[in-house]
Amino acid sequence: MARKYQTHRLEEIYQTVTKNPGRKPGSIARLLGAQRSQVTRALPALEDCGYLLCEDEKGRLWPFEKQKQF
Repeated sequence: MARKYQTHRLEEIYQTVTKNPGRKPGSIARLLGAQRSQVTRALPALEDCGYLLCEDEKGRLWPFEKQKQF
């Protein structure tokens, strides 16, 4: 059964990643006082709600932003 996430919690996770780009989920969880699994499991829900994050080959999270076109 899929878990339902509260929108404010997803916003909190996204804002923490935005303020601390390049951190792994465990580090983000420590900043929030949560478990790593809570952050990891929230990633698909973040995407479903339009909060886009990129994960690099080392597992670090980055906010996804459109690049400006010249």
